[in-house]
Amino acid sequence: MSLAEPVLAEAAAEEVEEQRASSEHAVYVIDDDLAVLEFLRLSLDLAGYQPRCYQSASLFLQEVVDLVPGVVISDQVMAEMPGLELQRKLVESLPAFRFILISGYPRTSLAVASMRLGAISVLDKPFDRRELLEAVAEGFRQLEISREQSAALPPVLPDGGSYLSLLSRQEMSVIQLVYEGATNKAISIQMGLSVKTVEKHRSRAMRKLQVNSVAGLVRLVQREQASHPSDRRVQ
Repeated sequence: MSLAEPVLAEAAAEEVEEQRASSEHAVYVIDDDLAVLEFLRLSLDLAGYQPRCYQSASLFLQEVVDLVPGVVISDQVMAEMPGLELQRKLVESLPAFRFILISGYPRTSLAVASMRLGAISVLDKPFDRRELLEAVAEGFRQLEISREQSAALPPVLPDGGSYLSLLSRQEMSVIQLVYEGATNKAISIQMGLSVKTVEKHRSRAMRKLQVNSVAGLVRLVQREQASHPSDRRVQ
């Protein structure tokens, strides 16, 4: 073994750990003011996060179905779509994300509306880096609690059957690919379906399986395969 091999192995391990940490602590920043966007990016970067930045809510929404749930930081006043409207869209379709709203025009009614939708915090400009990072940390604390709750498994079926048998052929195909780690976009390409159709099959299958996260899905499949060794629908 050369002297370089342990160093390379250690570097590779650190890279894997960094990738794992960044995926578990995903931060998304939306602001159409480039100066503010850069300030937020730098503040988060210095704190060890790897934020993904977007100059509009629509650009973020184009990608959101394939993003790891995390903390969203959005300005309220944007030309294309205000932050509160973006928050409403996330609450309606992807409630796993945690939201921080930034406003340069403090209004009690805005703060109340955002908090009622589940915002972690409404930060009034100017705010300091400490306030921002405390809000982000609280978002990840809430996400961790949510993940633990969502990983809970449904009870065993009364007739002793397999939950996997409840799925249609296409639902099973989608779940197989989700289990393998594929994104909705990748599944749509592989199966020749639209992303919306994949989302419908995935949502329907998750409801039948009574799980609401990939972590819960993996645990359920493993339990079902252990209980029904002959059932190899998902490999």
